[in-house]
Amino acid sequence: MSIPKAEGPWLHEGETLVCFGDSLTAAAEGYIAFLRQALEPRGIRVVNAGLPGDKTPAALTRLKTDVIAAKPDAVSIFFGNNDALIGRGVWRDEPGISPLTFEENLKWIVHLCRLQGGIGKFSINTVAPRLEGAQFLDFGEVNLAYCRAARNAADAMNTLLVPLDSAFTLLREENRSRMSPEGLLYTRDGLHMNNEGCRIIAEFMLREWRML
Repeated sequence: MSIPKAEGPWLHEGETLVCFGDSLTAAAEGYIAFLRQALEPRGIRVVNAGLPGDKTPAALTRLKTDVIAAKPDAVSIFFGNNDALIGRGVWRDEPGISPLTFEENLKWIVHLCRLQGGIGKFSINTVAPRLEGAQFLDFGEVNLAYCRAARNAADAMNTLLVPLDSAFTLLREENRSRMSPEGLLYTRDGLHMNNEGCRIIAEFMLREWRML
């Protein structure tokens, strides 16, 4: 099954969108701010259901209160960095989440939203394919398997996909000369996005949703 593309605008006036994710979503001045600037003047309510440090197993436990209770028309799902990193490096004491478990958890998020909330529209983001700077030196290309898992989940559950892995790969190659001495380009610390990174995320989401 191929991953669907939005036919016409994915969101419409009067609808509510819940953005469900971790610290990248929770950040007050993050990509959510750019989404709100674009969508709220068009009568689309954007609810921030991000939680710093969250991972998909824990996200499932707050699905009913933080997502379904908002009675949204659409849900954007954006996890992966924390799922990929725990059990490794400085987080080696935490139990790890395999790419397959991550994929299955994304499927359960969609399934339970459909089953318990009657929600009809979903979009899944991949994370950026690699960390930057010292984070990349510590963890390597661990994100790649989780990007593939997000793609698999979107395909299996027939949701929209926002392929941030492809977007950031191309942009990194095109803008490598702008990289800081620490190896940072789109993040503040190798993991959390700077203002340009947040803008890029929102722009690609809006583009895949046919909202630009």
